[in-house]
Amino acid sequence: MVGTFESIDERYQAVYDRAMAVLGDDPRVLSASLTGSVADGTADRWSDLDLVVVTRPEAHDEFLAGWPEWLAAITPTVFARAPLAPFIINTVTTDGLTLDFAIFSGEQPTFPPASTHYTVGFLPTRFDRVGDALEYAVVEQLRGLTGPFLSLVQRDEHIRFLTGVPHLMGLLTTVFLAETGAAPPGKHWNRTFTPEQQAAVASLPPLRATRADVIAWGLALAEMIVSRARPLYPVHSLAWPEDLALVAATRVEQVLGIDISSWLQRREADDPKSE
Repeated sequence: MVGTFESIDERYQAVYDRAMAVLGDDPRVLSASLTGSVADGTADRWSDLDLVVVTRPEAHDEFLAGWPEWLAAITPTVFARAPLAPFIINTVTTDGLTLDFAIFSGEQPTFPPASTHYTVGFLPTRFDRVGDALEYAVVEQLRGLTGPFLSLVQRDEHIRFLTGVPHLMGLLTTVFLAETGAAPPGKHWNRTFTPEQQAAVASLPPLRATRADVIAWGLALAEMIVSRARPLYPVHSLAWPEDLALVAATRVEQVLGIDISSWLQRREADDPKSE
């Protein structure tokens, strides 16, 4: 255990020691140990404390039902959520520390390794190859630009547009992964995306719930996705969706009076066949 707490808030050490004492004295508990980032050596100053508790099978239900009592013996809290899933207990201590428990009966299950599949925004589809994810991300951006983007702008549904920003950013990060060939990121995204990619996101215009900001941000993001994705298409043997791009450009000009054909439609220089 030496050194495992060096990177996190020093107050967690006392909470951990108390948890080990309380759980170690509980006859219903077979074992209690660290899990999460502290256990695997990836913790930093802002990491929390995750513990896994394995109970005796015959006492599991009793231990789980009695969580308020043994938790109170470990630390006072200002938030403690009843078991989820139903074996997860999330807490916040009176010192503002977050302490989470995973509680299992008999033995700790073996979970599969982190997924290496690519997801695209909030879409449920998963892809084995980043090229397939890239193609899906671009088509999703063009589809959104043609329909939902214009509908939300014209209806002045700016708040609703903002709720979809994480999905749109997921399309861009898919393009970033295709650029570098990196695996899908885990908890620390800055380790996956390059300084240049991070700077590109920082260059996007500010976004507020106004018509002008939604249009400026939405088109700037779309341009970034399209402009960065298009050179990657021949690398992954993909055919650029020219018809969809043409319709998207036409619709944006018809509805908003903005000509985006300079970056949205394929240019001869982008076509490897023209070389």
